Amino acid sequence: MENNLISNLFSGAIPWLQLLGTTPLEIIATLSAVMGVILIARQNILGWPLGILWAVISAWLAFTQWQLVSDGILYLAYIPIQLYCWSIWLRSGGVQQDQPFIPTWMPRQKQCFITIAALVAIAAWAVGISGLAAKVSWVPEPTLLWRDSTTTVLNFFAQFLQARKRMENWLFWLIVNLLGIHIYWVKGAPIYSIQYAIFLGLGIYGWVQWHHSSRQQKQL
Repeated sequence: MENNLISNLFSGAIPWLQLLGTTPLEIIATLSAVMGVILIARQNILGWPLGILWAVISAWLAFTQWQLVSDGILYLAYIPIQLYCWSIWLRSGGVQQDQPFIPTWMPRQKQCFITIAALVAIAAWAVGISGLAAKVSWVPEPTLLWRDSTTTVLNFFAQFLQARKRMENWLFWLIVNLLGIHIYWVKGAPIYSIQYAIFLGLGIYGWVQWHHSSRQQKQL
């Protein structure tokens, strides 16, 4: 009976191991990503090196184990972006700065400009990927083209806005995470849908934390 109990517990644990990742690197990358978002939500600069760790591991896995060339290139692109964000927070959060480095909303004119720029970039990305797939044999025909293009482009916009502590970054992350849940569910990858659902919750938590910080600073 004891052996059966142990066997049942072990077999029940297998789906959870698959959920977290089948290798230690996948588990480390997942935990790094989650902890990185939590720290950024709390305006802790250590979130950026965790993001770099996640990007490095994910790029390595994409090229060497998953053979996902496009994803691998995307993960590599995250590394300099995370370094840029880290450097901005280091400089802007230094004690020598006259103004406190706090979350702020952009003026309405800049919000309109960023929105239009994002829409143009999404359209350009979708057209470019479609054209590349038609001309290059090793690039697969894209599926869910516009939804996938939207998540990719807004990901970059959100990170650059996050580097400047602009509140609008959380709105972009909201769109990315909602679409991510849908995309990976449709593609039959529920594990990634669950991850995006976690990021959705963390994004809401981040917005609340930054909003609270901004209000506190205004009351001083």
